[in-house]
Amino acid sequence: MDTQPTTVCPQCNQLIDTTGLALGAVITCPACGHEFGVTQTFDHYRLETLLGEGGMGAVYRATDLNLGREVAVKVLKPEISSDRKFIANFLREVEITASLNHPNIVNVFAFGEFNGSYYLVMEYLGSKTLDDFIEEKLKLSEPDILDIGIGVANGLNFALQHGGLIHRDIKPGNIMLTASNTPKVLDFGLALTPETAECSGEIWGTPYYVSPERLEQRPEDFRSDMYSLGVSLYHSLCGHPPFDASTADLVAAKHLNDTPLSVKTYAPYVSEPTTYAIMKAMARQPDERYISYDEFIAQLEDAKRRLATLPVKQNIPQVEVVGDRELSKRIGLIVAATVGVIILIVAVFLFWIYHR
Repeated sequence: MDTQPTTVCPQCNQLIDTTGLALGAVITCPACGHEFGVTQTFDHYRLETLLGEGGMGAVYRATDLNLGREVAVKVLKPEISSDRKFIANFLREVEITASLNHPNIVNVFAFGEFNGSYYLVMEYLGSKTLDDFIEEKLKLSEPDILDIGIGVANGLNFALQHGGLIHRDIKPGNIMLTASNTPKVLDFGLALTPETAECSGEIWGTPYYVSPERLEQRPEDFRSDMYSLGVSLYHSLCGHPPFDASTADLVAAKHLNDTPLSVKTYAPYVSEPTTYAIMKAMARQPDERYISYDEFIAQLEDAKRRLATLPVKQNIPQVEVVGDRELSKRIGLIVAATVGVIILIVAVFLFWIYHR
């Protein structure tokens, strides 16, 4: 969304040209020297910074001018706002999502239309997403990742049981971590029921995390979200997704045809119960995954209990997120050391034969 070409200095009311400046850009008033960020008024919200953009719209940090509280506003793309059938279904679903009061789901406050653009208003958390931790190669402990899995699964189960909703875009970027590391599922206001999915025509989602049945356009249920959550937890522990390639099509082909390497291949200190829980959630066929969120949550909680009983020296406190380049370097060092040991053994054997 472009900013308005002019804005008013909040200090002296001087009109200032802001052509070409992004929301949040800091400018100095030429009249009084006051510094402030470029904003835009949208309905009764003051949009202050762009938080991110996705397939359906852009999200802004904003202030509700009526209530004086900080919120996140998602403005739908014009082509989506003009699809009346989609919007009609979407309005019904927003009523459901707005009623979802759960500690692991971001609250939806309102939905409206302004100058032909539809928008969604949500609580603003101002914390990092799980994707931020992965991209910044920050460390997450195995218990923390189990807590994230348990929390997200509980949120998804609540939405399923109380609203019949399937999220269809679970990924690290849609899992917010609060200051206390409580996971909250984002974008439940954009969850799709089967009717809305037909209207949107959207299939791909994020290719790293999309389920095989969605790629093949087969019927989906909650186990599609379970698969995506399993892949997200795998990525968090291993430092990269289970399937990677140069194009989205190749990533999709791997989801459909390849078997992912075990979590322990890249994160050998992760416990067996945690590895089992994640790999089962990622099974290619839905029938091979957990039959319910309750069963998946029970497995994750059991893994957490077992982890707490391990000796301190085995219960590695943190699992480092390792990038592909660093992983290759480590593997190279291991291979070189192994070859060196083999050469030493052969040399000792030949020396013994010669002197014998």
